[in-house]
Amino acid sequence: MDAGIAKGQEAGGIDGLVTICGTDAVNTDEADLRYFSQDLFFEGILPLAIVSPATTDIVVKIVEFCRAQGLAIFLRGGGMSYTKAFQPTSANAIMLDFSRLSAIREISVEDGHVTVEAGCTWLALDEALAKHDRRARFWGPMSGRSATIGGSMSQGTVTFGSGTNGASANAVKSFEVVTGTGEILNTGSDGTAGTRPFNRNFGPDLTGIFANDAGALGIKTAVTLEIEPRPAQVSGLSFAYDDFDAMAKLFSDLSIRRLSSEMIAMDGDVARQNSGTPNLMEDMKAMWRIGKAAGNPLSAIGRMFRIAMGGRRFLDKAKYTAHFVIEGRDQADLKSRINAIRGFAKSGTEIVNTVPLMTRADPFPVLPVTHPDGRRMLPIHGVFPQSALHAFHQDYLSLKASFAEKMNETNVTVAEFFAGIAGIGLLYEPVFYWPDSLYDYHNRLTPDYLEGKMPEFSENLTARELVEEFVSAFNALVHQHGGTHFQIGRLYPYAENRECGAATLLRDLKTALDPDNTINPGL
Repeated sequence: MDAGIAKGQEAGGIDGLVTICGTDAVNTDEADLRYFSQDLFFEGILPLAIVSPATTDIVVKIVEFCRAQGLAIFLRGGGMSYTKAFQPTSANAIMLDFSRLSAIREISVEDGHVTVEAGCTWLALDEALAKHDRRARFWGPMSGRSATIGGSMSQGTVTFGSGTNGASANAVKSFEVVTGTGEILNTGSDGTAGTRPFNRNFGPDLTGIFANDAGALGIKTAVTLEIEPRPAQVSGLSFAYDDFDAMAKLFSDLSIRRLSSEMIAMDGDVARQNSGTPNLMEDMKAMWRIGKAAGNPLSAIGRMFRIAMGGRRFLDKAKYTAHFVIEGRDQADLKSRINAIRGFAKSGTEIVNTVPLMTRADPFPVLPVTHPDGRRMLPIHGVFPQSALHAFHQDYLSLKASFAEKMNETNVTVAEFFAGIAGIGLLYEPVFYWPDSLYDYHNRLTPDYLEGKMPEFSENLTARELVEEFVSAFNALVHQHGGTHFQIGRLYPYAENRECGAATLLRDLKTALDPDNTINPGL
């Protein structure tokens, strides 16, 4: 195409978007385009503009305009992803930023739901619901200070509430979706005129179709979530295990009985790498947060004393550490759950419960996007039923051993994290670390407490390519053992592994909802 014509089309596209949204809502700054096109690991092609709509009606107009102009639309939530889910694959595209579409439209304590716009963060929602002594039934990932509700619902996520309620989509009653034709859909009972979004299952479950779709089937502009009372009592238990199978069995026992609201575990290397060096001031701040979360002064003093006595000693030799947050309607309910968990955990050794108490005291911390020592990082995962875990774990250890020599040569390390998900199974998450140059993404998101304290590494393509090779082998192993994934993006195989009937249905849905392949093409 002639460069002059291309520039004219680009200018016309920008001018049209400004007319729809306003000058302040259309950003063409090259540094910002680069940042918005990156995630934890991947870079995309720079789009024409970042567009920040303030209402659903404006989103409709953007879709209609882009469809007419032949512009692709890529959707970015909080950017806390690593699966190449929102990166533009063409320069003839725009990226939607939802930071202005972030209002909490309604909190209905009586009907038990909240309707919130897609750009609202989990932290902002939780703070608003706390004023009503409520929370969402699933109330966010650990990245919820930055992660948006729309992004999480498109990607699928777990953490807070997953031990009793499962993954993020389980808490949804309805989505408001703008399709690729500019039509607005309400997927729950609010899809009927004059009916509120109180019932997800009024007829076929349309809500489930749009969950975890990486935004490919439509643009989520609002979400209605089920809410519940905040727990009256919260505590935690931690155990050390030397045997993976015994630890996995504990997760299964607790998950099927919904005894713990959050269930996480890590191998000893993860715990030791992320505990850092002892810092009295930071430890005191953390213990004060734990103390405040305890609910009364005597309990606070007791918790702080136990943590101070336990310190980091439990990390010294443990092969795996497993951590459980326990909630109760009252003290008796809490005590009953604690006793039940201890009964199921007899094959492990109980250790100081620092991790679950700190997790709940500061649920949405400022998370680093690198290792604290400045190395790049990449988490990946598979999700498995209990019956598949033993064989997968053994084969994963063999896979890891086969990469050991190359990893040593390139200074790549890998350690493992685990999470229990009620109704599903266990999330198995290797995390890679390696010295490498950083993207704008990493530099902008580095927490203040690490500024100026991390070394700068030169570009390390050899290590990066090795990580990609390991990830590809890991994904093949997950598929071999019948595992699945959240956050499918473009990193995890999905469409190519669908049985033909399901694949055909998905393609037909995409065609019906987005006939010109305007929204997140390539997924």
